[in-house]
Amino acid sequence: MDTRELGPALMHEHIVTRSPGVQENWPHLWDRPGIVALAEKKLADLYSRGIRTIVDLTTVDLGRDIGLIAEVAARSRLHVIVATGVWWMPQRYFSAHGVDAVADLFIRDIREGIGASGIKAAIIKCATDTAGVTPVIENILRASARAQKATGVPISTHTWAAGRV
Repeated sequence: MDTRELGPALMHEHIVTRSPGVQENWPHLWDRPGIVALAEKKLADLYSRGIRTIVDLTTVDLGRDIGLIAEVAARSRLHVIVATGVWWMPQRYFSAHGVDAVADLFIRDIREGIGASGIKAAIIKCATDTAGVTPVIENILRASARAQKATGVPISTHTWAAGRV
């Protein structure tokens, strides 16, 4: 897509966040049709206010559901850009595997697509928070940098001054 087609953009949005594992184990808590309808309404409101693109920075540890994101995006008039990466609450996998293994996951999302969706991530999300740069966060930050270097896509990050807030 030509960047001139993006129009006014919101650079840090989440169509839907979930708690990984909760909906799978307690499906009665998950009203997918209602969530899709609400998200569709919110994106229509953004469009009516002149927004033409959102960057959805929902990562795997925020319960990224690429099928749901695609469904909502298809019902909207907005361009939706999706992310790969990990926020500051990574699953055990990310501390048990090295930088290269994690970078490979991010690179795969960018070059091949997320899961079997064929939808390619166009930005890498990473973050630090009140605990600062813990060993697992360092692993993710390094993996994010390697994936960025390999693909050229931008990184979006947010930080928190540990102990100063």
